[in-house]
Amino acid sequence: MEYTRGRRDGQPTRLGDEGTFTGQAMLDVLLEDGETAQVRVNSVIFAPGGRTHWHSHTDGQVLMVSSGRGMVENRDGHRHVLHAGDVVWAPPGEEHWHGAAPDSFVAHTAISLGPTVWHEEVPGTRYKAAFEDKEED
Repeated sequence: MEYTRGRRDGQPTRLGDEGTFTGQAMLDVLLEDGETAQVRVNSVIFAPGGRTHWHSHTDGQVLMVSSGRGMVENRDGHRHVLHAGDVVWAPPGEEHWHGAAPDSFVAHTAISLGPTVWHEEVPGTRYKAAFEDKEED
């Protein structure tokens, strides 16, 4: 058994990379299972408008929303407004993005299984339309 207090020792909070995030995102690595990185647990806070680029996980991803309001959407256009307490399962290989609403921070714990495959940025027009077209769930 491995025990970690709060976040990985010696790992400072980092900003999301420009090549994989749009806007501001702050990440704390809570757990990474060594060389293979088959399981990663990150605490992520997105500033208003902050979001990931399109991406997928070879073995899936769980998002557990702790505060704020955000959005998750897959390539097929299925989307959900996110609120505290929501849990999202993105199955293996499903391309999706997630992030904050234009007027709210959102915080979640991301449990990523297997390598992450990154794709292109979510266009601002699609991001904006996701919130304009979506009624609250």
